[in-house]
Amino acid sequence: MVVQAVKSALDQSHRHIEIILIDDSEKNGNCEGALRLGGSIKYIKNERSRGACYSRNIGISESKGDFIAFLDDDDSWMTNKIELQLKKAVEYPLVSCDCILCYDDTPRKRYLQHPEFISFDEMLYLNYLGSCSFVLGQAAVVKSCRFEETREAAQDWDMWLAIMQKNKISQVYTVKEYLVNCSHGSHTRISNTAKLDRAYFSLYGKYIQEHTPLTTNLFIVFNFMKTDGSILLWGSREFIKYRLKNKGLIFFIKIMFKKLFGTIELF
Repeated sequence: MVVQAVKSALDQSHRHIEIILIDDSEKNGNCEGALRLGGSIKYIKNERSRGACYSRNIGISESKGDFIAFLDDDDSWMTNKIELQLKKAVEYPLVSCDCILCYDDTPRKRYLQHPEFISFDEMLYLNYLGSCSFVLGQAAVVKSCRFEETREAAQDWDMWLAIMQKNKISQVYTVKEYLVNCSHGSHTRISNTAKLDRAYFSLYGKYIQEHTPLTTNLFIVFNFMKTDGSILLWGSREFIKYRLKNKGLIFFIKIMFKKLFGTIELF
């Protein structure tokens, strides 16, 4: 998986890229295939496995560029991801993108769409920016914070909130193109319900002073109303969201139809 990820970084249409590869594996030789791809890659091997957040923090400290982007080893970028995000990154300190969710146990794919403009208040109740692999940020604002290494889950969401809060960023941006293939299989991102719930409660508590009654209600709906794969439960949750956010009925119907045809539009 890491070979595909590194190759997608090397193949970017924007050529001036510093690639830092952090090896957090207990085994030696885990990244040999990626290093054989050539190109200028700075390779760092952790003395022992310390986890993704520790490794990302090392990457932040070692980076020298004006912008920073992250890429997990089981995801990959489209060739124009960095080029398109850089066009918006001068105006917006954090820039995300839409993505394709890929599953390792089925050929089906889902297409995940984020809102084009995302406010801090909206980020309080849902991680609209998405996972680390989606986001490119101005180095100055990214370096102002670090991933919380002891957090059980939702570390990326916490990081984006911390950056926005500390740097007084009121709005961030999404490039409305599918620029990441995001692995959504069983081998990764496995977090049991109890762990996720603890992480969400902790995140809410950390930013509780920023919340309003509306963002609190939306936080509960988005993160604690489980659908368990049921289209009926999912539709019920979306209806509650649509009412809380005062969206029109036509918008709600459009969301439902998109879901039936494999597109998930976050709102």
